[in-house]
Amino acid sequence: MLETPERAGTAYPAEDLRRYQFHTGAPLRPLKPDEPCPVLYRDLGPVALRRYLRGTLPRLAGPLTPLLYMRTLSFREPYTDYENTGRLVFLRPLHVQPWDSGVPGVYVARATRPVDLSTVAYCPGSIPLESVEPLAREVADAAELREALGGRVYDEAVSGALHALDGLVAEMESAETRAEPLRRALQSNQRDVRLRARDELARLGLKENDLCAAWHHVPRERRALLMDALPRLRLPG
Repeated sequence: MLETPERAGTAYPAEDLRRYQFHTGAPLRPLKPDEPCPVLYRDLGPVALRRYLRGTLPRLAGPLTPLLYMRTLSFREPYTDYENTGRLVFLRPLHVQPWDSGVPGVYVARATRPVDLSTVAYCPGSIPLESVEPLAREVADAAELREALGGRVYDEAVSGALHALDGLVAEMESAETRAEPLRRALQSNQRDVRLRARDELARLGLKENDLCAAWHHVPRERRALLMDALPRLRLPG
């Protein structure tokens, strides 16, 4: 059953987040006392997600952002995760004191607020969130969700996801050193440097998105093209 602030057993809201409207671009508001808080999800990205699964991620928000962004099941992310990396599931989201971001389906919390990780679970991409949602509304913590998702079957899915993440991150890191100078040139404040970088992209048959988008947001065939082209890269001079 979805919790409401008045039934969550904790003071809410613990902090006024309205001053962070500049970060979301929309008016923030706390939940009403009788307003159910939905199950919330988060995409960490491959590097952070791998660290989370190994227990070495220091916090669930980005290193510089003041806010932790989460979304509902109905929210459609403005990108495609071509590797289906999976999502974190906040089973007791009121523990992180979320506010409505002003963007439908998006909630935010203070990035520095302590998170009880026993109430956060990982859902591998092989398990549809639509099938997790009704279970997440009923369980109290990650251990109960694990059992609801098959126990050892769930463990095997997580292990497989971590193995895939290892390969994805290794691929990304192998491309990063060679790609970074051209990416920096594309973002230069000197127009002639940017133009020469775009000419180099065209020569290699690449697009700016291949170079600058998050690695798991680039289709596999485009990533393969980039990996093949990088040894032939001529840095704009």
